[in-house]
Amino acid sequence: MAARIVAVASAVAAALVWGAVQPPARAAGEGGAGPLRLTLAQAVAEALEANPGLKVLSHRSVAAERSAEAVSRERWGQVDAFFSYSRTNDAWVVRPMSEEILGDAGGFGALPWDRNQQHYGMSFQLPLYLGGRLSNKTELSRLETEGAAALLEGTRWQVRFNAVSLYTAAQALDAVVAGFDELVASLEKTRERLELMVRLGKRPKLDRLKVVEQLEDAKAQREAVRADRARVGAMLLALLGRDPSRRVAVDPQEGRVPELERDPRELAARLGRTSRVRQARIAAEQRRRNVALATASFLPSVVAEGNYTRNDAPSVGDPLDTWQVIVSVKVPLFRGGSRFAALEAARERERAAEYGIEQARLTVAADLQDALARFRSARAELAAARARVAAAAEAARIEQIRYEAGAGTIEDLLRAQARRASARASLAKALGAVVTAAERINSIVEEDVVR
Repeated sequence: MAARIVAVASAVAAALVWGAVQPPARAAGEGGAGPLRLTLAQAVAEALEANPGLKVLSHRSVAAERSAEAVSRERWGQVDAFFSYSRTNDAWVVRPMSEEILGDAGGFGALPWDRNQQHYGMSFQLPLYLGGRLSNKTELSRLETEGAAALLEGTRWQVRFNAVSLYTAAQALDAVVAGFDELVASLEKTRERLELMVRLGKRPKLDRLKVVEQLEDAKAQREAVRADRARVGAMLLALLGRDPSRRVAVDPQEGRVPELERDPRELAARLGRTSRVRQARIAAEQRRRNVALATASFLPSVVAEGNYTRNDAPSVGDPLDTWQVIVSVKVPLFRGGSRFAALEAARERERAAEYGIEQARLTVAADLQDALARFRSARAELAAARARVAAAAEAARIEQIRYEAGAGTIEDLLRAQARRASARASLAKALGAVVTAAERINSIVEEDVVR
C-alpha cells in the first residue's frame, strides 16, 4: 500500500507538470541560504518578467521590427562618399576624356597626365522601379515582425502555464509530504504503544515488527517524495531565471475549485484569434509575398545612378571636376529556367501554408477539447477524492479503536492508515490537477476564461 502512495506522489510531479520549460538560470549563489517564499501570483509575475526564454523572444521581436524598418528605407536609395589613390608605372589620364582631342584642341598632349592620382567625391543610387521586389521585401519584413510578436505572445501564455503547473505540483507534493509526516507520526505512536504491550505480554512481538517495517517503509517513501519536491522546486526556480540550487517555499493548497466562466462553444470561436493560428496565417501571407517576389524576377528594373568626382594629381593645378547621371533599364531575358522553377516552388509553399492554417486551427481545437475533458475529469476526481478522504479517515479511526480493544488485527490497522495516507495524497493530486487543467484551458485560448 505504501508503494501505491508513492506512485500517487510521483504522478503529481509527472502529471501536473505538462512540458515545463527549463531555461538557463541566473548566476549561482544569489541572495541568502534560506528558502525563497513565493505566492502563485508572484511566481507567475516573475516568470513573465524574468524568464530567459521570453527575453530571447522579446529581443528577437525588436530585431524583427528594426529589420522591417531597414528594408522599408531601402526605397530612398543610397549615397556614398569615395576616395581612391593610385600610382601607376606610366602616366595615365587624370580625368576621362571629355573634349575633342584632334584639331585645335591640342591633342593628347593637352590632356592631364600623371602617375600619381587621387579621385574622390560622392555617388548615389535610387531605385525607380524594381517590379515589386522592394515592396514585397518590405511587406515580408513587416510580416516577420508580426510573426515574432505572435510567437512572443503565445510563449508568454505557455510560460505562465508552466509557472502555474510547477507551482501547483510543488503545493501538491508538499501536501503529500505532510501526509507522510502524519503517517510516520501515527506509526511511531503505534510502535511505542506496541512496545509496551509486547513487554506486558498483551500483544505478540510480530505485531511490533510489522509496525516497524511499515514505519521504515513510510520514511523511505517520504524521502522519495521530498526528492520529487526538490526537482519540481528547481524547475520552478529555473523557469523564473533563478538559481535552481536554492530552496523555494510555496503557499499551501486552497480548497477553492476553479470555474469555467465561458461556454465551450464561445471558446471554440475564440481559437481563430490565438497566436498559433495567427502565426499560421502570417506564414501563409509570407508565402504569398514570396510568390509575388518570384514573379517580380521576370519584370524589368529601372535604377537612377550618378556621381560627382574630383580628379586630382600633382601635375594638375586645381582638381578637375566630373559628374554624370545615368538611368539604366535592365530587362531579364534568360537565366537557364531558374526563375520558372523558383516561381513554381514558391507557389507550392503557398499551397502548403494554406493547409497549415487549417492544421493549426484543428490542432488548437483538439487541444481545447482535450483540456476541457481533463478539466471535467479532474473536477470529478476531486469530488471522489474528498469523499475518499472522509471515508478513509473514519475507517482508520475505527480500526484504531478496534485494535486497541483487541477486536482487530495489526494488519487491518496498518492497511487503514495506509489507505488514509493514500487518500490524502490522491486529494492533493486532484486539487493540483484541477488548477493545472484550468490554466491549460487559459493557455490554449490565451484568455482568462477559467478562474
